[in-house]
Amino acid sequence: MKTKPVKKTVMYICLIGLAVISFFPFYVMIINATRSTGDILSGFSLIPGKNITDNFNEMQSRVDVLKSFRNSLLVALSSTALTCYFSAMTAYGLTAYDFKLKNTAFTAILVIMMIPPQLSIIGFFKFMKGMNLLNSFIPLILPSVASATTVFFIKQYAEAALSRSIIESARIDGAGEFKIFNRMALPILAPAIFTMGINSFVASWNNYLVPLILLSDTKKFTLPLVIRIFNADTQDPSVGAMYLCIAISIVPVMIVFFVFSRYIIDGIGAGGEKE
Repeated sequence: MKTKPVKKTVMYICLIGLAVISFFPFYVMIINATRSTGDILSGFSLIPGKNITDNFNEMQSRVDVLKSFRNSLLVALSSTALTCYFSAMTAYGLTAYDFKLKNTAFTAILVIMMIPPQLSIIGFFKFMKGMNLLNSFIPLILPSVASATTVFFIKQYAEAALSRSIIESARIDGAGEFKIFNRMALPILAPAIFTMGINSFVASWNNYLVPLILLSDTKKFTLPLVIRIFNADTQDPSVGAMYLCIAISIVPVMIVFFVFSRYIIDGIGAGGEKE
């Protein structure tokens, strides 16, 4: 009987150790964001410095990081909202309706998932240039409407969690299709939507290649492009300012994960139960 408490204690110690190891690099990054370049290059330290104000001023003097932060937030939130809503609508249609070429449409989604997005980047650039949409946030946001991976994931969840009998009952009661989707389907699909929403937000927030190709106006730069400027400046490096910029870029991702991760955990069991 005494072995169970011992095993549980060992398990908790291991989990705490893994958590410390996982968060240690973030702690070092935050510490270095408060130290000067000379202090960072002179050696490792776990004690915060006193140069965070100087690092912030140095960071803002090179590029407007706060402006880039707002740009990244606008793009990430907009693309996440479009991805979640329209992907859920597509997945709902593939689950709740029977129509010709339904399997063909789903197969096409699977094929699109297998195509690396880098293959279409040149054609996408020429298309956006022809439409005079370079140095615009529209090409970074609008393509999020069609996310094959998100559609696939939500559809798999919908097949397990969404009952057709509920949909038919709502239709008998006179509810319209959009009302059924918005009032009934979306709450049921919420765990899958939040899961893919986190992935979509992180992917959009960290997107480097597409903004690099489409944006040349520094006022429209997102945070990954700003971090590149610090990394490319080898003649006058400011390591402390670079660490501060990286720390600022990671904060929203951590907030999104900690706020919405419980929805992922709640949805694991629900998605596994099929009627």
